[in-house]
Formats: sequence, C-alpha cells, structure tokens
Amino acid sequence: MAINLTKKEEKVNWYYSRNGNQIGPFELSELVKQIEGDTMVWREGIEWTTARMLPELSSYFPAHSPQTNASSSSYGSVQMTAQNDVVPPPKKMFSAPFSFDGRIRRAEYGISLIIYVVAFSFLKEMTYSFSIAALGYIPLLWFLWAQGAKRCHDRNASGWFQLIPFYVFWMLFAEGDANTNSYGPNPK
Repeated sequence: MAINLTKKEEKVNWYYSRNGNQIGPFELSELVKQIEGDTMVWREGIEWTTARMLPELSSYFPAHSPQTNASSSSYGSVQMTAQNDVVPPPKKMFSAPFSFDGRIRRAEYGISLIIYVVAFSFLKEMTYSFSIAALGYIPLLWFLWAQGAKRCHDRNASGWFQLIPFYVFWMLFAEGDANTNSYGPNPK
C-alpha cells in the first residue's frame, strides 16, 4: 500500500535517532529508505516516537507488537519512556575512567576501589626498587578521584563530598538517584 504524498507533506523535515545521535533533516521519501519500524523519528509538531507508530509512516513497516512494560520500552539504541522522552543508552562500565563528568553505579565504584588498592600495592613495591615508579601515583589518584566524583554525582551530590571522612561507605552501599538528576541520566 503506497502513500500519496503531496508537495506540502514532502517538504516536512524528518529526523531519526541512531546510537543516541539525531540524524537529519530528511524528506519523507529519503527517511523511509534509511530507517526501520523501530527507529525513533521526529518532525516538527510531534514528540520522538517509533516510525511504525505514526500514521504517515506505519504503512511502510509491517505490523509489529513490541514487548513493552508500563513504564518504558527500548527500541534499538534509544529508550522511550512513558512521557515519550528520548533517553540515551547507558554507558558501559569504565567508558571514561578519568573523566569527572557523569554518574556511575555502585558496582563500578567498588571495582574501581579494588583496582586502586591492587595498583597502589604494586606501585608501593615498585618504588622500593625504582623511585621513578612513584610517578604512577598521579594517574592512579586521578582515577580514584574521578570515579569517586561520578559516584557522588549518582547520589546527586558534588564530587567534593568524597573528601568527607567515611563517606566512601555511603558511596559503596547507598543507592543512586533512580531518575535523571543534575549530573545526568541514571547509569542503570
């Protein structure tokens, strides 16, 4: 079944999302050549939604009943919430271990502490023989502080909170914010 497009409809600028990036603009005839039914699309006047959910695109894609739950559903690399907000996919663990931006989960922070302790012990032994090995403490501390700051961000707190004595236990055992906070989306 073909759609009869008028000149007015042909001039609408369409965009689609791939790997969390907005791609476009495209005219409708070009858009349908580059997307699938589960691709998130947008044009002026609508929210981000999957292509097959829109009447003007549904005939290009066979009927499909994706498995969804009441709160959210995932389509490829983007997640669509009940409010139709496009949420980028969560980053993989240790994707930016020296960056102070973003949020990390408890597991990544716990593994970071283990890595720090092992590397610190190794460097301590190395500095007995080679004093130049002491320079290895600089990136090691940077790593620990960056991971600590991101874990504080998950709790919606400044990275400076990690300097509070015994706050490390709070970072290890307390859950992070369930929703997007001022430091970014939930890393889960």
